Amino acid sequence: MGDFHFTKTYVKEPIFDDYKAKVRVVIEERPSININEEEYSLRITTRYEEPKRVHRKYAIEHHIPPMPHNYPHLQFKFHTEEIGQFRIRIDVKNDKEYEEAILGFIYKIKGILTDLETTSKGITDKILVLPLVNQLEKQGINLTHKIYESIKKYSIEFDEKRKTTNTLERLKKNPLLLEFIGKENMDLIEKEHSKT
Repeated sequence: MGDFHFTKTYVKEPIFDDYKAKVRVVIEERPSININEEEYSLRITTRYEEPKRVHRKYAIEHHIPPMPHNYPHLQFKFHTEEIGQFRIRIDVKNDKEYEEAILGFIYKIKGILTDLETTSKGITDKILVLPLVNQLEKQGINLTHKIYESIKKYSIEFDEKRKTTNTLERLKKNPLLLEFIGKENMDLIEKEHSKT
């Protein structure tokens, strides 16, 4: 049982606004002392204009019963890009594995912010403690492997019941999601959904 509170170590500025570039980033964490008895959540929300407004949300979290998805999962909300909301369940055997997955998520946040560098120069360094986050590459790779295992075992869970080919095509064409989830994992999502 450990202290699940990571933003205090890896995040310098949890709320970042660049009014000139019209960029906003919010990183929120709901810490947990006992992951088996308390909810945990780490979320990042980005909003920018390019030229239309793009609003994205990413999370690694779990809820306690009676919530319907009371297991550790990654959650993505990409409504402005007509992808919608979806979850990828991740299996963790213990606190240490969950901690590793969270640290992998923090490493992947770096990629999300790096993508915004063209809009707001220096954003990654302003928000993250980069020397520490850069040390989490192994955890990022491990999270990509966990995503693969999860897609094989559980597939992907869309909130909208209609899992259209168009949604999957938009998902595949989103370079940020491809980088975050992994191209091989995206290919697997397409393969698994072609069976349904």
